[in-house]
Amino acid sequence: MNISFRFKNLIIATAVVAMVVVVFLVHALAGLNARPVVFADPPAFIERYAAEMKHSDPTSLPTEPEIGGGHLDESDLATSKFAKLTADFSKEEALVFNVILDGESLDVLLRLFAHPEKAQRVKVASAFAAVNIKFSHNEETGFAEKKRQLWLDVEEHLPDIQNALSEALITSAEKGTTTRIPYTLAWLPGQGRETVELLAWAAKHHPDPWVRRFSVYFVVKFGGYEELSGPLLQDRVDDPDYRVRKEVLERRYMPQKKKWLNLFWLTSLLL
Repeated sequence: MNISFRFKNLIIATAVVAMVVVVFLVHALAGLNARPVVFADPPAFIERYAAEMKHSDPTSLPTEPEIGGGHLDESDLATSKFAKLTADFSKEEALVFNVILDGESLDVLLRLFAHPEKAQRVKVASAFAAVNIKFSHNEETGFAEKKRQLWLDVEEHLPDIQNALSEALITSAEKGTTTRIPYTLAWLPGQGRETVELLAWAAKHHPDPWVRRFSVYFVVKFGGYEELSGPLLQDRVDDPDYRVRKEVLERRYMPQKKKWLNLFWLTSLLL
């Protein structure tokens, strides 16, 4: 009789906790209070860096055809062992790929990252990010290993690269285009608070749901700045995209699973 009574109490406790969880999940994931994503001014340090940076000498920059071939003529590109991989690339993407994997000179690429025209910096940064996310996990090409060497070779130029990637991310938000730039920015060597601050901004104001979701993930899990991650989770609870709200839920509550279990056992004891 006593066992039966406890068993009934356990069932009731389970039902109560389950009901609380269901109500909470519906409220958190249904997007009943979803708000549209609105562009806002990005962190000021990016524009400030661009204004103060030492730009490349325009007279030393390559012409458009030279950029397109990465200093390779058409026959060289056709016989390259990576020709099939780069067939559908933009000119800037082909240049990035050839520099990293075919050993082309870094000079052209670095000068483009410090180009006096913002549009060109954005173009090469977008190309770099596109190639990086496409081949970072491609073991056949050996891209990841060669990229690690690249970071060592360009260490003193990393601020220029970071700035160009940041400008490209902001430009994509202004134009409403999709991008995977945060993936490259997040794992850029030497990134610090400024990167986290920019990604926190992107999580709130970039129209691409993938950007917002990834940015939430990185800022909360790897950012290391509670004053940025806390308010971000509060803000993105009402994100219009389900996947972003789900990421917020996981980042905010899943580490507290033990608390739910404790609540369950406490409820069962009280009953």
